Amino acid sequence: MTRRVRAVFGAIAWFLVLAVIALGAAGLVTGLDQPPTGTGRPELTAAGDAEVVPLLDAAQADIADLVEQVEDLGTQARGALAALNGADPTTSDAAIAEGDLLVAEVVRRTAALRRELAAVPYVGTPAAGLSVSEAVLARHAALVAALDATDGLDTSWARLSIGSVAATEMSKLLAEHDRLIGEAAAQGRSAKYAQAIKLIDQAEQQLTAARAIRDKLAATVEVSVLDEWISRNAAYDVALRDLYDAISKVGRTVTAATRAAVKAEAAARARLPPDTRGLVVIMADIGRGGMNGAVIAIEEARGKLADALAAGTPDASDTPGASPGP
Repeated sequence: MTRRVRAVFGAIAWFLVLAVIALGAAGLVTGLDQPPTGTGRPELTAAGDAEVVPLLDAAQADIADLVEQVEDLGTQARGALAALNGADPTTSDAAIAEGDLLVAEVVRRTAALRRELAAVPYVGTPAAGLSVSEAVLARHAALVAALDATDGLDTSWARLSIGSVAATEMSKLLAEHDRLIGEAAAQGRSAKYAQAIKLIDQAEQQLTAARAIRDKLAATVEVSVLDEWISRNAAYDVALRDLYDAISKVGRTVTAATRAAVKAEAAARARLPPDTRGLVVIMADIGRGGMNGAVIAIEEARGKLADALAAGTPDASDTPGASPGP
């Protein structure tokens, strides 16, 4: 009987030993099943996170500054467009000059940030998950993606700048044309017809230069208003020149030629724009020929950059090593 009891207790003891071993093996397997970057073993990546997180903090601060620069660029772009629509080339030129500096700095800083993020240790290596947590890896990826928002920003600004320069030059040419014609008319009223004709010839040169710019803009800008402006002013120049030429030949004598010239000048003058509102429309048309698109592209870049930056900002719950709530 005693021998049988010993055998039973021995069997139970071996069963318990086997059960303990089995449970231990199960625990080991469960532990091995934990991903290296999982929250179950933050101590495995704590050292790597401690090294990488300060670098990401610095990059994020730099990207925040980049957002502000792109926002400033958008302000200059809108200012340049508004100045052109208001026929204010001086203000537009100042906005373009400031924008040139900003876009160059944006390009430079973006390239520097790409190099900075590419140099972050562990990230991008096959064993990144063994050294850095998933939250830190995701944050790095979000910051890299944020920089993509500035791609093509310099091209957009170049389109705006080209449109602005063309519009500014066009505005100067048309304004100079009007000034010269005004002086020619003053000389004609003083019977200084030869001097008046010379001024009219100079005014026609302004229109010739304006037509050259018009031909370049025609591919991207609606130029119908511009064409009408140039055409009506050119017709008046011809009529005024013919009038002074006719009068200079006959003096005070009224002839059929002078009567016809006076009538033609009056008809051409009646077709001239009454004020500078037509010039404002021309500037607006030129502005729409690429400048509006550039303003929109800059604003979209700013929005994408800000959104991507927000995605790269870690929540408290995502901070490596943070303990979960109860």
